Amino acid sequence: MNFVFDLYGTLIDIHTDESNVKFRAAVQKYFKRLNPRLGDFWAEYAGLCALAETGEEFCEIDLFAVFKKLMGGADDKTVLKAATYFRKKSRLKLKVYGGVKGLLKELRSRGAGVYLVSNAQTCFTVEELKKLKLTRYFNGVVISSDFGKKKPSVEIFQYALQKFKLDPRETVYIGNEIAADVCGAKAAGMRTAYIKSNLSPADDSLATAEKQADFATDNFYKLSRFLLTGCGEWKKD
Repeated sequence: MNFVFDLYGTLIDIHTDESNVKFRAAVQKYFKRLNPRLGDFWAEYAGLCALAETGEEFCEIDLFAVFKKLMGGADDKTVLKAATYFRKKSRLKLKVYGGVKGLLKELRSRGAGVYLVSNAQTCFTVEELKKLKLTRYFNGVVISSDFGKKKPSVEIFQYALQKFKLDPRETVYIGNEIAADVCGAKAAGMRTAYIKSNLSPADDSLATAEKQADFATDNFYKLSRFLLTGCGEWKKD
């Protein structure tokens, strides 16, 4: 059996605030020091982000490319350091939900394939996975900023299935959003499990999730028990 997880709101609890005045001033100063020719960082940042949008449904831009342009084509190491600074300064909370590492470790010990498919920015997420010591648990990772499209696009799920050579009938996707995670993964032929977390959309209801997903709960330990003991029943379908 293969298990593909969403990240933020499913495995990681995070809160960022890019509207904070002190944060915006610090970022302006930091990038201006690296690129003296830069004018208003936030105006140029917004403009470059808008230009990167393709107009396609579920388009996901790559902020690394945006930061690189803002820094006048600096080398990748410097750009990554700046992106990490930006993200770190915006973060108010970053932690792994209780029970996550135990579940991932147990799944791996049983020989299951454990993967990650997340709507995220590689220039932020790779560092956060390392910081929280989660990287070791995944056989493979797909991040939307690299792929160019985000969930619920069926294409990102299909890409992951093909990339990792997974049979969708033997693969369950676990996430905290009905539309992006449950509906998107189901469209790709995957099984689905839903966890209602503090970061789930406000209009997500457990009752609706129970109708849409193969399994739904608002308790991570119940989710863990299901994944560790209940998925074998699906093979009888």
